[in-house]
Amino acid sequence: MGFANPMALLALSSIIPIVILYLIKPKPKDVNIPSLMFILDLGRKEHKYQTMLKKFIRDPLMLMQLLFLILLALAMASPYFTITETVRADHTVVVLDASASMQATSSGTPGTSRFDLAKNVAEKFSSGKTSIILAKNVPIVALAGGSRSDAKAVLQRVKPGATTSSIGNAIILAKSMIEEENGAIVVISDFSGIDVNDDSISTSKMLANAAGIDVTFKQVGNDADNIGIVYGNLERKGDKYEYICNIKNYMDSAQTVPIEVFRNRKKILSNSKTIPPHSTDLFALTDLQPGATVVVLKHGDSLDVDDRAYIAIPEIVERNVLFISENKNPPAKIALSSLSDTECSIVKPPVLPSFDDYDLVVVGNITKDSLLPGTFTDLASFASSGGGLVILASDDLGEINTDNLLPVQISGETGSTVLNTEMVSEFIGDVVFEDIAVIKHLRAGRVEEAVTNVVAGDGSPMLSYRRQGEGTVVYFGFGEGDSSWNDFHTRVDYPIFWRQIVDWMSGVLEIGAYNVRTGRTYPLVGRQEAITPSGPVTTDNLLFDEVGGYQVGDMAIAANLYNSDESDLTMGAMSVTARNLEPDTVRAKVTKDMWVFLIVLVMLLAGLELYYLRARGEL
Repeated sequence: MGFANPMALLALSSIIPIVILYLIKPKPKDVNIPSLMFILDLGRKEHKYQTMLKKFIRDPLMLMQLLFLILLALAMASPYFTITETVRADHTVVVLDASASMQATSSGTPGTSRFDLAKNVAEKFSSGKTSIILAKNVPIVALAGGSRSDAKAVLQRVKPGATTSSIGNAIILAKSMIEEENGAIVVISDFSGIDVNDDSISTSKMLANAAGIDVTFKQVGNDADNIGIVYGNLERKGDKYEYICNIKNYMDSAQTVPIEVFRNRKKILSNSKTIPPHSTDLFALTDLQPGATVVVLKHGDSLDVDDRAYIAIPEIVERNVLFISENKNPPAKIALSSLSDTECSIVKPPVLPSFDDYDLVVVGNITKDSLLPGTFTDLASFASSGGGLVILASDDLGEINTDNLLPVQISGETGSTVLNTEMVSEFIGDVVFEDIAVIKHLRAGRVEEAVTNVVAGDGSPMLSYRRQGEGTVVYFGFGEGDSSWNDFHTRVDYPIFWRQIVDWMSGVLEIGAYNVRTGRTYPLVGRQEAITPSGPVTTDNLLFDEVGGYQVGDMAIAANLYNSDESDLTMGAMSVTARNLEPDTVRAKVTKDMWVFLIVLVMLLAGLELYYLRARGEL
């Protein structure tokens, strides 16, 4: 028990004057009495003084007055006690599962998704103060401390995403939204592929319970049949792309699944697969062309979001490359000429064409007398305006005035060394530089703001780059292909490296950047408009929470679910309480005030004292 106003207990000191008043003897008075009566009363008075304290304690009036003052002081101190009992929450936080499986339609309710059922349940649980959290892969607060009408309006417009769910994190977020209130958390989900005893969920629930917040699980939906694309992978093979995907049958019987493939909205293939029960089969596409390709499963089931796989391959315009070299046809130039969508021209210095006609300039084997004065100044202007410049190592490079354009500082030539990959970038890919045999190389130091990807054993950068205005300058310490330097040009990954670096410098990213899984975020440079499958949005951080095609500027991106747990619509067994979708009460700590009860006792005691005084004839 506690007191809301403990200072009021000082009023208990008022009982002291009452006790003193009852202890003080009355003043004697002169009364004429017979002497015989005085002698007879003398013994009685002696007995009276001996039992005065007992009579004092038995005085009903004094006891009533003392009890009156004690109860009044306690009432002013506002005593209270705290108990745990069953109540309705003052602040209810509804955690609404908004993952992909919640888009599944439920048997017996055609056209009604599990998410629709969950929204109906959430509306019943709305209290005087309601918050709503959408449990996607990253929890999203849809409503914070709103009214019942606010909750109803929010529930009418929210929809599930095509992502996984993070219920544990959503519970932690809900706990932080309930401060010193009598609050409760209600988690509404199909719990498909989710174990409530999972460490993330059970730990979050335990933390909420420790804070006196009740967490209730409510399960919606029923088991449903499904066949879906649960995995996909797109790889570049030379100048072509290959795609493979896994199609899983979650049903109890074998199913024949019709498959159609569309490229840029035109059907290019019809096929079918017979998949055994609870098994996975492979479907592959080769020689994919740039543009948008969609693989569609035509088998009707309860979930549509995993019946399509979207593939985005960027359109690559022809790149013009200028190769400057004293040699006629070095291996680097041959590798560049072999690339599709690439036109490579080689020129021998000193007379060079205008750089403005080219997307990429490669400076190969040159001597200190090869170039005219001011050539590197022109190359710097070319790079600053957005062009790509690659400078290859050569014997005289350290003696040439490059106008500080190199992303390294060359200090001489040295012998053999080993290589180490220091930082992986998109243009490195699967090239294993550690396996390259280096006979000689240029000793070099790092420069400010340059990024070094590959280093020699002595610390010399072998592959570095830095920004130059709107463009990029790359230093390639392996030369243009000379066996007296290294054997890189003899390896099968040599032309692959050149394709990757040309794509990278032309603004073509690795294929994984154009094909993502849902749930990923894509930071943008400032707020800008992006086109999503459901329409345009303006944001600075795009969330891929729908399956389909996205457009960010000139970049087309495909997003897919590819999640076997979300495609599995088998629901875990839950308790009868979890299947009861009616609002119930929660266990919470409740403060009970006692001052009202004490005031009633004070009033009754005051009435009893008045009645006693009247009966004794003193009123």
